[in-house]
Amino acid sequence: MQRHHYKYYTYLAMLFTTLLLTANVLGPKPIKFVQITIPAGLIIFPLTYLVGGVLTEVYGYGASRRIIWLGLLSNLFLAIACKFAIAMPFDPDWDGQQSYAQVLSVSSRLMIVSVFTYFIGEFFNSFIVAKLKIMMQGKHFWLRSICGNWIGEFIETSLFLPLAFYNLPFNTLINMAVFYYAFKLVYCTCAAPLLHSLAKFLKREEGIDHYDHNTKFNPFLLAS
Repeated sequence: MQRHHYKYYTYLAMLFTTLLLTANVLGPKPIKFVQITIPAGLIIFPLTYLVGGVLTEVYGYGASRRIIWLGLLSNLFLAIACKFAIAMPFDPDWDGQQSYAQVLSVSSRLMIVSVFTYFIGEFFNSFIVAKLKIMMQGKHFWLRSICGNWIGEFIETSLFLPLAFYNLPFNTLINMAVFYYAFKLVYCTCAAPLLHSLAKFLKREEGIDHYDHNTKFNPFLLAS
């Protein structure tokens, strides 16, 4: 993406990061949904893949790569801040330290796990959307976004759940994984038409429709 001031890029970056952090803060609580236990963060987290796909479609892989790194660093910062907050001395008259530490310690652990799994899943999503855009000559973004989401979410789910909820019974973990992934598939598939309209709006308003013909897809190459 050329160095240029885009009206909506910053807002999308803020939205992406906010969704990611919110999902990880909500994540520790297992909730019951249709007799299946799922993490509360599931309600929010799939939206990061949807926003990431739009970023790649409109502004290109390089722009999306910077936002993925921004989310990763924000996650790390919040996890470290939680650890410091737990360790700091507290007022003896306050009786909430144990509950406070219990919630934030789990949240910070999930954030650290999420840094690893999110990084891999989001980059797969962005890479697939960018490559398919060239192969399909910019057509059918709704289909490309679904493909990127399905693959990225599968990788992320396969890695995240065993690491984040290793203390749960195996059968519960399998049920969570199946429902978790199925929920995400329905989520991103239903959102595809809306994403298509959003991408068209952004391309028109921003005057950009980036194709990654000469892009280096190394996720660590931030300058490109």
